[in-house]
Amino acid sequence: MDKEEFAKRRVEAAEEFNQYEHRDDGARVAGRLADGLTVLRESLYSRVHDDVQRIVGRDSMLMPVSEKRSEAVAKTEIEIFQIAVSTTAAAEAGYVTTDNDWYLRWLTRLRLGEMHADEKVIKRLAHYLSKTSDERRLAFTDVMASALPESRRAPLVLFRLLPPAVRIVTAQAFDDDSGALHARSSQADDLPAVRDCPKCNGSLLDSGRQCPKCGNPLWRFTWLTAAD
Repeated sequence: MDKEEFAKRRVEAAEEFNQYEHRDDGARVAGRLADGLTVLRESLYSRVHDDVQRIVGRDSMLMPVSEKRSEAVAKTEIEIFQIAVSTTAAAEAGYVTTDNDWYLRWLTRLRLGEMHADEKVIKRLAHYLSKTSDERRLAFTDVMASALPESRRAPLVLFRLLPPAVRIVTAQAFDDDSGALHARSSQADDLPAVRDCPKCNGSLLDSGRQCPKCGNPLWRFTWLTAAD
């Protein structure tokens, strides 16, 4: 993605947030969401593609051109899922005073730019938002398997860790420390090893930051496959 274009979208999102929410911290909210969700998108793609190929092996039939296309499709699908989870989290916690549809549209523009009006994107978001959290996660797992077949070989716990990771980013953007801690606790319930990193101890990191050792907020294979 063009950095200049994304920077422009952040500025526009900040201004719109301040206007609709009657606040003056739109730049911080939009910035934290943008930084945090980008780290999660890149980390998840790395886990289900790069790490799988490194550990299981590379598909020699996959040509560079098709691989680049698959990456673009997969990352778009990750973005759509993250938008749905963040919208749900914002609605449940009452982070915005305007209607939830506004937040959905606002975040989609921030994350996907001109693609926010794409019919496929709109339908996928509606599909996710109509489901329970477990149904949404399972549907996303199937979508990723279609977009990136090697993702089937990633540890299943990875897909359980992603939704609370998105909730953490969303909570931190709105200064909800207790909400972020609750989401981290749910991750530790699914994968106790998240607390074992000698570098970060599984603590919450600032939005956009990542532990260089374990990968927190989305852990590397060594932690994903660790025994209890």
